[in-house]
This record gives sequence, structure tokens and C-alpha cells, in this order.
Amino acid sequence: MDLINLNPWWEHKNAIDLDKHIRALQRFKYTYNSPFLKKDFKTGNLYTIRGPRQIGKTTFLKLFIKEKLKSIPKENIFYWSCDSLTSKEDLITLLEEYADFCRVKNAKPEYILLDEITDIKDWQKAIKFVIDNNITPDACYILTGSNSIDLKKGSERLPGRRGKYGEDLFFLPLTFREYVQIIEPEWYQKHKRDNLSELKYHGKKLKILFEKYLITGGIPLVINEYEINKEIPNYIYDLYYSWIIGDVLKEGKTEQTLKEIFKSIFVCYTTPISWDSLAKRSSVKSHITISSYIELLSNLFVVFCCYFYDIHENQVNYNKNKKIYIYDPFILRVFSNKLNISVEREKIIEGIVGATLKQQHVLDDVYFTKIKKETDFVIKLKNGIEVKYQNNISKEDFVNKRYFKNFKVLSKDIYEKDTIPVYVYLFTEKA
Repeated sequence: MDLINLNPWWEHKNAIDLDKHIRALQRFKYTYNSPFLKKDFKTGNLYTIRGPRQIGKTTFLKLFIKEKLKSIPKENIFYWSCDSLTSKEDLITLLEEYADFCRVKNAKPEYILLDEITDIKDWQKAIKFVIDNNITPDACYILTGSNSIDLKKGSERLPGRRGKYGEDLFFLPLTFREYVQIIEPEWYQKHKRDNLSELKYHGKKLKILFEKYLITGGIPLVINEYEINKEIPNYIYDLYYSWIIGDVLKEGKTEQTLKEIFKSIFVCYTTPISWDSLAKRSSVKSHITISSYIELLSNLFVVFCCYFYDIHENQVNYNKNKKIYIYDPFILRVFSNKLNISVEREKIIEGIVGATLKQQHVLDDVYFTKIKKETDFVIKLKNGIEVKYQNNISKEDFVNKRYFKNFKVLSKDIYEKDTIPVYVYLFTEKA
């Protein structure tokens, strides 16, 4: 394999500046510096980075390389895009070749970055073989993948080989707070620690920014195109539609069935529903088929399910109807445009709140409940969030308040006790 082709810094370390991802980033007016760039990735450990395609994982790896080239020998860093490999044997051969290269150059395999490793079936067996046979001793492995379950399960099959500090990280679309950070960096730095009372006086500013976030979502490429051109070119809609369809087809599923499922999701968006009900709303008659598609879309970070929390039993009931949300408002627009179906603005905003909470609470700790009436989101099993994107808040909206330690109603513009505008709340939500 031509290792130098994907590792041109071995010949000259400044070659990293010519990398297509680095150059594309330099053309961006608005860039987000991932906190992972400041993370201490320790040698002898294995890390995974999960997140959807076209969100910036590869660019992060290239920026990581650029930073490490300042302090360690250039041959000690190895990068490979795994979509060019077809089997675990190919991966083993690749890493053996890199180890041989290091011996010839008197170098040391220090950082091994394997991009989209979930494209290789049984990739974890290859990593296990390489580590067990000490082919790349004490190397730090950073593995990225777009299929969250495959990457998670694969890493779990490496017991004792991840090192003391190895961990799973997530690279997801920007939250509204992160969006403000890149669009208005000076304003963000000035107000990032403001409390709710202080932010009350900046609601107009945040509302204007939130209106744009509704259009672009948290995807850097989309944000830059919109800010520069004041519109989003059709090719970007096609790009994100294509990667989702491509991953669905790879799993033996069909585009037509996926489109029908999205239609059903949009019709009942934000409403609790069963797999059977989704099936009946489409020509997909099997609830098992529906479940398998939703599971795949969840693994690809396209949608997430919000399950029912029984507050009286103090437990989650996974068998009851669940709500299905889309992670990013732009991805929602991609499919609503493709299917020519509109989703109400208030429902899109509820989805944004849910996605933000999902990201900020370890991706699996956001539910909904129904007591006297439905409460949209329950976090940490003691905090209730009700989304009412309107300027007509009533006592009935607080009927479940006594069941929670903290309870908030998220309004359109109203700022009163236990009621705040949704865009102010989203700006205060921190990781």
C-alpha cells in the first residue's frame, strides 16, 4: 500500500497545510475549535470518536496531526481512511506495513488515526491482533466511525486493550450555544458565563441568531454557505441526503422504505407513537421493519428516540409509545424538502430542545412523561422541561411542576418565573 500518499508529512511536515480538509477549513469564515484538540490523548490507549458523516471528524484528525507535528517526529503519526480497505486482513497488513516503515526509519508508532473504521467488517479483531502481537507497541489509537453501535460494540470487544485512559467521545452537530460561539465569538466570550437574569437583556440578539440556527442547524459547512451566500445551495442538500441513503443501502435497506418511514415520522412529529402505528401510516406493514430502520438511523445519529418515563413507578418503560426526533434541524429540512412535507415550526423547535438535551446528558438520559398532562422532556429523572413556543402561557402548562425538583416552560418570548424564551435556555445549556 502507498502509505506516503495519505501521510505526506512524512516527506515534509508542512505538507499537512496542503491537505484538502485543512485547506477547506481555511476557506471557512466560521470555524469551531473542538475541545478535543486540547485533550490529552495518551499513548498506550485507544479512543473512539463517534458521530455522523460530513460533520468534521476527518478535519479534526487532520488538525490533530498538524498540532502534533509541532512536537513529535513526523513519522510517528499515521493516518488512514478505512473506506479503501475491504477486510480485517487488509487492516492488519496495513498496520504491519506501517510498523515495518517505522523500523526502517528508526521511528516509533506513536499516534495511529484510523478514519471511518466501521466501514471494515470485524475491524476490532484486527486491532486486537495488532495489540496482542505488539506490532505497534504503546501506540495511541484514535478511531472514528459513523455507525455508533458498531463502533461501541467493537470497542467493547477489546477488553484490557483500551488502556487506562481510553474512552468513547462524540462529535455531533453544534448546539445553539456552540453556534453562537462561532458566529459571534466576541459576544460569546463576553456573555458565555451570564446567568438567566443577565441574559434577559440580550434576548433580542439571541432570538436573531436562533432564527438563523433554525435554517442551518449545527453543521459547519451549511453554516458557512448560508452566512456567505444567504442561502443553502442545492448540492449541500444532495450531499447530506446522499450520505444517509448510502449508509442505509449499505445495510441492505431501501431508499423507498426509508422515505416512507420519514413521511410517517413527520406526520406525527413530537407525538408519542408505536412501531405498529408508524407501520400503519405507511406501506411498510411490519413493525419489525420499522424498528430496524429507526435503530439504524439512531446508530447513524440521524434520529433519536425519547422513551416514556413512568414517574410513579420511577422507571423507564421502553414498551410504551415513544417520540422520534431528528438530531439536527438542517437534516430535517433535507428530508422534508425531498418529500415535500412541511413540519410545524413549533415542533421543529421542540426537536432542537430535545437534541440539545440529548447531547448534554450523555446521549441516553432524556425521556418524556405524562402525569396530568404530557411533559416534553425529563432529564436526570428530576427536571422537567415543557416547550411552548408561544406567547400565551397558562397555569395548565405548570400542572406537572410539583412532580419535579426543577421545572421550566420554554416560551417564545416570555421571561417570568420558571418561564424563559427557548433561545435563552438553549444558550445556557452547556456540556
